[in-house]
Amino acid sequence: MRIQIIAPIFIALLICFITAESAPSSQPPEEDILAIGALLPLHGENSNYGISAQIALQIAQEDINKLFSDLGRTIRVQAVAIDTQSDPEVTLKALKELQHKGIKVMIGPEQSQSLAKVREYANQNGVTLISCASTASSLAIANDTTFRLAPDDATLARLLTYLMQRDGIKVLIPLARRDLWADDMLNATKREFESKKGIMREAVRYYPQTTDFSSQLNLLHTLLENATRDIGRDNVAVYVSAFDEIVPILSQATGDPMLATVRWYGNDLTNAAISQNKTAAEFAYSVHFLSPVIGGTRGPKYEQMKKAVFNETGREVSSLVANDYDALWLIGYAYLLAGSDEARALKLAFPAATERYRGEFGWMKLNEAGDLKDVPYTIANLKKDNDTFQWVPYAIL
Repeated sequence: MRIQIIAPIFIALLICFITAESAPSSQPPEEDILAIGALLPLHGENSNYGISAQIALQIAQEDINKLFSDLGRTIRVQAVAIDTQSDPEVTLKALKELQHKGIKVMIGPEQSQSLAKVREYANQNGVTLISCASTASSLAIANDTTFRLAPDDATLARLLTYLMQRDGIKVLIPLARRDLWADDMLNATKREFESKKGIMREAVRYYPQTTDFSSQLNLLHTLLENATRDIGRDNVAVYVSAFDEIVPILSQATGDPMLATVRWYGNDLTNAAISQNKTAAEFAYSVHFLSPVIGGTRGPKYEQMKKAVFNETGREVSSLVANDYDALWLIGYAYLLAGSDEARALKLAFPAATERYRGEFGWMKLNEAGDLKDVPYTIANLKKDNDTFQWVPYAIL
């Protein structure tokens, strides 16, 4: 239960609500529902994350409402999830559908491309967005109605550059999807890597709907052949910007000795799906694939979410779903503080709530752009135990 981490101001507010006079009635009090939208990619290339997030929100809703019930409060939060299908146009329609129902606060969108599509509409129409996974640097915009519980990619690019150069990598060959997030991630990494005297080649790109990666992998094979001939395989690495399609990419790379010659690094925070596919995991294990996750020490609630996701889906949980769990609590706190779900009030109350909140992976203080500030990253790799694979910490940066 989260009562131990609520700041005194929130405790005072809750006490005020609890002790407020009310007329006696023989009828049980009606529940006051605070509906909160959830724009989740339940289908499409990021569905592994979206499905996990929906489960995390269900757990958060139960925990929050139990607290209110124990305190004698009639307020209840209700997460109303809608499928964005990992599509920006569908996301905008979904946002408008929730808005039409009177919902003014929404968790998501979780993909930067989708957030870019709806951010300005939300800002102009009094909708508050709490994105738990968007990290594109170009969306780090101050004084709008969007908040992000993940840091922008400039920080991650700097940390990955440090790690790769510590590993002796001098040449990076990127393989990346065509979207805003990958564009920003590649630009940030190129600035950092080349400022440290490294060389980053032009990326091999693919469209998000791609399922057959043979042409991209053949081109990557040729580029690696040339690069390793010049400076040796120990100094060259593949750098992948991919969502759930990382599984077919790694699976289809299997059997190519050149692709298996060098190390691979990922930069997506939701690469948990790799460990659930034996072919992809075997290849990732063979190339010492490194992938970041947010946070160092993980709380007991994260372990509950991890177990619930696996029991319901048979999948490994994405670490970022802890942000969805925390987002629902933070919205509830901000609502109590503001006394309203209006965007103008929440623009002030939400950052104040994050100042005093310690989430599953640490303190949730936001920077001037409304993005998560000073967050630790864990770089993970796969550990093999017979025929099963598990992500384990490689470095905490």
